[in-house]
Amino acid sequence: MYDHPYDPLPIGVLVLDGQMRIREWNRWLAEHTGIPETRAVSQRLEDLFPGFRNPRFQMAVDLVLRNGGPQILSQALHRYLIPIDLPHLARHGFGLMRQHVHIEAYHWRGEHLAVVSVIDVTGSVLRTEALTDVAQRLEHDVNRDPLTGLFNRRFMWEWLDHQQRQAQRHHYPIAAMMLDVDHFKSINDRHGHPVGDRVLWDLARQLVIWVRESDIVVRYGGEEFLILLPCCDQALSSEVAERIVRQTRQSGLGGLPIGAVTCSIGVALFETDHPLPPADLLNLADRRLYLAKQAGRDRVVTSG
Repeated sequence: MYDHPYDPLPIGVLVLDGQMRIREWNRWLAEHTGIPETRAVSQRLEDLFPGFRNPRFQMAVDLVLRNGGPQILSQALHRYLIPIDLPHLARHGFGLMRQHVHIEAYHWRGEHLAVVSVIDVTGSVLRTEALTDVAQRLEHDVNRDPLTGLFNRRFMWEWLDHQQRQAQRHHYPIAAMMLDVDHFKSINDRHGHPVGDRVLWDLARQLVIWVRESDIVVRYGGEEFLILLPCCDQALSSEVAERIVRQTRQSGLGGLPIGAVTCSIGVALFETDHPLPPADLLNLADRRLYLAKQAGRDRVVTSG
């Protein structure tokens, strides 16, 4: 074979024979693994790396030696072939180098060999994951209320439009509950806006707990919240709303005494035999919320 033909390459290159023994081990691999060529040659990868076992790699090498066609082990499926430590990236979840591996046939003096190229793609993976994380955070920011972390109106309109089409197709009702914190201005005036914000934050956290995972909780504006409950009829929506009013009254939200914070709820239903457009559904729930406040607050209104 040539005298170190793969040393100038900025990738790892090893050559394997039919017994999976290393015939070439270039400078890049020696530098990144700390294993010199003199120690690597004539060894198997499992001799150099105790615990190494990669059936997919073994099969790929066999195919190359038998058929001559190239094989690829992508980072997305296999992450790495040779465990190369990256201690400076360990805190980012990249303790080992991510690698793209290409295997191709090589014939030398009548012998069938496999040339294995190991390409460091850690930087590309880091950039991709960073961009994905940014995209997810942007999507979160677009769809979420910054104070409470609940869904915002933008998400609500999209969800409700889609959900109503599903409800029509599969014949199930959707309950809309418009909820308002009673005398919220007085809470702010008496205790300060930080306490008022904490009341809203605590209530938002509790509302998510008090309803089902399939339900959507929205900060509709100010101290007003909207809860959308698919597959929820008149009886169940009334029961859920009454429970939320009771649990709000019995909770010490914002660090205030129990009973200091109450809420009122107006409930409206989207039913497939009497479908209401999204805006009309919410307007009806809002009108019933107004009736609940007129009737003395700390209560639920489901008609009128």
